[in-house]
Amino acid sequence: MTLREVLAAGTFSVTAELNPPVDPVADPVRATAAKLAPHVAAANVTDNQAATVKVTPLAVSVWMIEQGLEPIMQVTTRDRNILALQAELLGAWALGVRNILALSGDPLKVGKYADIATKVGDVDSNGLVRLIKKMNEGELAAGEKLTTPTDFYVASAMNPLVDPPEKVKSKLDSGTEFFQTNIVYDVPRFAKWFAPLHEQGLLENVPVLVGIMPPRSTRALEHMHNHIPGVEVDDATFARLKDLTGDDAKEAGVRVAADVISRLREVPGVAGVHIMAPSWEAEAVARVAEAAGLEASTS
Repeated sequence: MTLREVLAAGTFSVTAELNPPVDPVADPVRATAAKLAPHVAAANVTDNQAATVKVTPLAVSVWMIEQGLEPIMQVTTRDRNILALQAELLGAWALGVRNILALSGDPLKVGKYADIATKVGDVDSNGLVRLIKKMNEGELAAGEKLTTPTDFYVASAMNPLVDPPEKVKSKLDSGTEFFQTNIVYDVPRFAKWFAPLHEQGLLENVPVLVGIMPPRSTRALEHMHNHIPGVEVDDATFARLKDLTGDDAKEAGVRVAADVISRLREVPGVAGVHIMAPSWEAEAVARVAEAAGLEASTS
């Protein structure tokens, strides 16, 4: 089943994240994709995440497809003008990519390129969603007609505890078809924030996949809690990782993620989870999925 079909079926679903390498080498990516494929419905391919240079997500998406892993290709508006965005999207469709996560991109100041790169602003993330929807209807931005329209399944990001209903609605009005959220640890706080969106029917027939990250240290938790808007780490989670290192910390992090997933399954309107484990995704995603009892729900 495709990601679109899996989410339409209403089964609690799992996606993951695969970060492209700096070095232009395919085999490590293919190996990671092969390990992720049995456990998830699809996996994101990040696009110059944290404003750092990596292999283009289009190349990584092709390597993933070769391994039977459906990509959700991130496209940021920060790095491309409207010509380049459309060319990238047309190339992606031609090469078999069917899902796009439309993003503005991390600020240049968080990476090494603030002084030598130019931020592009032809469209923001909502404008990119509208651009993709227009391409799905068979037309480019300047009015050119496509004899072969695209049919991308389009996602946007959602920032728990931060995004007001108006912002979520603006993304829906642009044409967003599903959401992936930032990382959640404090499920009660997330549920309180999320409930009005669900109860108002704003997200009817719009799947929401909630971000999960198995932590490997209290330092990682502190960084997310203090520096990433919308990420709230509760005291109990900090306590579970306190003084742990190495394999013990990994095991605790897997259990934390599995417990968060268990609680999220009880939150009305949550369609599934999106597991992020930078630099150890090939190991962590399988362990979290198994610990959370999600193996059968991704097929």
